[in-house]
Parts: sequence; structure tokens; C-alpha cells
Amino acid sequence: MAAEDTPPLAGQAEFAPPDGTVSPEGPGPPQGFVPMTQTSPYGRLVGPVYEKTTSAGRVFGFRVTDKHVNLGGVAHGGMLATFADIVLGQFAARDFDKVTVTVRMVTDFLAPARPGDWVEGTANLTRQTKSFFFVDGVVTCRTRNLLNASAIFKVVNRRRG
Repeated sequence: MAAEDTPPLAGQAEFAPPDGTVSPEGPGPPQGFVPMTQTSPYGRLVGPVYEKTTSAGRVFGFRVTDKHVNLGGVAHGGMLATFADIVLGQFAARDFDKVTVTVRMVTDFLAPARPGDWVEGTANLTRQTKSFFFVDGVVTCRTRNLLNASAIFKVVNRRRG
């Protein structure tokens, strides 16, 4: 049986956009979200991840598709943690000309996300030193908190490129 003939796992579904075509990426993002401008090759692999700016700050999001789902039929915890790392790493004070690495990230998994869910994340810079940034964040789906995270990022003394 070819991979494209393999039936979806329990809890997985194909996504039918409004035009009736079937897309493995699911329907597009909610209004106001655009593809992230600062992405790594890894971020593009697990994405697409979208962003929008609101009066409260930046909000990031992604649609849970089959590639994000574990054998239990829900979004893999590794995907939610990856998304949290992406979100927290977009703190407002970040200089994208410099290399910034995640030193530590703590995640609390609170609830699952299912195929087709639109998942959002926000971050809040809580402290900054010369070399370190301390960031808290939350990942949600509608009114449910899926994950809480806190991270420490370090600016490495070298330029990109």
C-alpha cells in the first residue's frame, strides 16, 4: 500500500478548505494572520507558523494537520513544545542579526490539540540582562490553555551568516 493510500490514524482527518479541495495543510489561518517573516529551516519544516500584531502584542498560530499528530490522534507534545520555543523566541527585544539560542525551556502540558485545531501562542519578556532573556508564554486553542512555558535565551557573541 502506497503512503498516499494509507488511511488516516484514529482521530486524524483530511481537511477540506472552503473551495472543496482537500489539502494536507488544512484550511488557512484566521483573518489577520500572515506567514512568519523570521523562520529557520526547522521552523519551515514543522510549519507553516503564522503571526499577527494586536494591541496586546504579537500572536502566533498554526493549524494542527496530520504531520503534527501522534499515534493517539492528537498533536504531538514535541510539536507543541517546538511551537512554544518558536513563540517564546520571538520576544520583542530580540536582535535577529545576532544568534540567539534556547538555554532552558520548561513546559507544562495541560490539554491536547486535535487535527484541524487552530493553535495560538503568545510570549512575555519578563527579564533581560546583557546576555540573557527570560520569557514566559502560553499556548492556547480557543479558550483552552494547552501548554504553559518559560524559557531562557542567550545571545551568542557572533553574527548570523
